[in-house]
Amino acid sequence: MMLDRVVIRVFGETERAEVKCHWAGEIVTTHPIVRTVRRFEQLEHHDEILDRIAALRAEGATARQIADDLNAKGWTPAKKPTFDALIVQKLLVRKGLGKKRPIWSGNVPRRNADEVTLQELSEQLGVHRQTAYGWLRRGKLKGRIAKVGTQRIWLVSLSHASTGIRTGESS
Repeated sequence: MMLDRVVIRVFGETERAEVKCHWAGEIVTTHPIVRTVRRFEQLEHHDEILDRIAALRAEGATARQIADDLNAKGWTPAKKPTFDALIVQKLLVRKGLGKKRPIWSGNVPRRNADEVTLQELSEQLGVHRQTAYGWLRRGKLKGRIAKVGTQRIWLVSLSHASTGIRTGESS
């Protein structure tokens, strides 16, 4: 048989597509395909996948167990052939169900109400946390280390940081 033309149809921005082969003699064959997409949100069932991840996490499942469940159901992530624990962990964080570290949770012992974590400072100033950490390393911010369990967390004075930003010391 001789192939006259091939038509590829993509369903929205999803991973679903089909290939239609038009053969000599007016025979047409249709073949569903799964294409790679760039973002998780482009997956046709992304809402169902997130709901399943949330439900399994609520039952106490680990990221590895959740990945195994999603793979068993035949779902695939964007850009990779199967789910793994790292992909699930990222999706858990996106859904607000990831591990909460004390640096973000606010459970850090403070000397006074003026002390904030670098994460809190960066959120209040609208800068990336690494930018605030750079200011600290270069001495443009003064801070101290607090320990929560085994984690070391930088605390800085909000009034000193705000004054430094206004006067140009910290930029």
